[in-house]
Amino acid sequence: MSHVHGSSEARLRLFSRLFIGLVVATSVSAPAAIADEIPAGSPVSVPDVDSTLADSQASDEPDGMAIDNPGSNPEQYLQDRERKEYLFQIPGFGRVLEPWSNLRARLDEKYGFRPTIAFTHLYQYASDTVGPEDEAWGFDLTIDGTWTPFGRGTDSPSTVGFEFLHRDKMATDIPPAALFAQVGSLYPTSVAFAEIDPTLGQLWIRQIFKNRFGFHVGKYFPVSAYDFFPLKNFKTDFVDGVHAANGVIPLPSRGLGGYVVYRPRPSVYLRAGLHDANAETEKAGFNSLFGDGELFKIFEVGFDPGFMERKPERPPFGDVHVSFWHQDKRKDDNVDDGWGFVVSGSQRFGRFMPFLRYGYADSSRKGPTAIEHMVNGGVAIYDIFGQSNDRIGIGLTWSDPADDSLDDQGAVDTFYRVQVTPQIAVTATVQLIIDPVRNSKDAVWVPGVRTRFAF
Repeated sequence: MSHVHGSSEARLRLFSRLFIGLVVATSVSAPAAIADEIPAGSPVSVPDVDSTLADSQASDEPDGMAIDNPGSNPEQYLQDRERKEYLFQIPGFGRVLEPWSNLRARLDEKYGFRPTIAFTHLYQYASDTVGPEDEAWGFDLTIDGTWTPFGRGTDSPSTVGFEFLHRDKMATDIPPAALFAQVGSLYPTSVAFAEIDPTLGQLWIRQIFKNRFGFHVGKYFPVSAYDFFPLKNFKTDFVDGVHAANGVIPLPSRGLGGYVVYRPRPSVYLRAGLHDANAETEKAGFNSLFGDGELFKIFEVGFDPGFMERKPERPPFGDVHVSFWHQDKRKDDNVDDGWGFVVSGSQRFGRFMPFLRYGYADSSRKGPTAIEHMVNGGVAIYDIFGQSNDRIGIGLTWSDPADDSLDDQGAVDTFYRVQVTPQIAVTATVQLIIDPVRNSKDAVWVPGVRTRFAF
């Protein structure tokens, strides 16, 4: 019996390594084609993650069930609390924040409560538009946290999560989330930074059993749960609609739903979820979920190739997965039903992480997604100029619209994130939209700048 199990594992590992080989070959050639906070005091030098390739198979014992994308509440907290190399410290700033830092540490140690306050703003400008607006500026204010009242430090923790959210435009007539309509692009130049009144965006419960099985239920943001991608975080990495959200999957907004996840092996996961297809962030969602009964359904199977050892209770450095989805017809919004799938692979090798993804949607012009086919690949480069938290990302995307009357669209998306202080990161973003579907121009440039303050 163990021999058969091992053979299955070996076949999965062989398949994933072949796929990762394709990822590496494609992603490395693509750029050539387009030519915790640290207390007050001196900077702390932090070595990069261990880049040694794993020579043996992963242990049969799970090492912590990290099951979300980087933008999820639990993972974002850990990212923000990591010690970082930075350019400078604002005089006296660390001392001002010290009481808050000490309080947060005590809350975590005594009660398992992990709060975070973050303010992020984004400015974008378009070189050519079909509408009257060519710039957009908006902010995202988030106060969120998790509480683990039971099972802390064990393999069966019980966790409650919440998120208070406020978004709005700043000094421009439109927020960044609306700029793509002015550009004539097929998908948004920014997936967030919209207009949302102060609201409780998330409130959920998660239970894990023996690091093998778990469930997650409540008001939740599905984008942070499915289609794992290490750069899927508009606060710190890419901001566009393909990299930060994968627009070929019509994942609902923050709303009621849940999923179950199972790890038959430490390197393998299966996940299935149901969510309210009519979810709205500012509404509780009970009426739409139980009244309309229109659902978004998704199933995923994924695998960590094991090229790099993962950190306990953190996402893996490599992932290959397939996601299958279906969305019911949304009658009130006149949206047809649709289904599709995504195949995705990413793998970090030391300072470099190539990725390659393909998505297909069987969707009409009035369907749940504007994209029928999508091919996306690129590379992220870590540890820029010796700073472990600095990062460059380059992504190339070809997309075929679900509306047959529209031509294909291409895009080059880049960002360069610099950790300026322990609490402040500044990111330059540049998007080149090639043949935007609703703009006669051959290309439109969309440069931008993002600043994030995490406390």
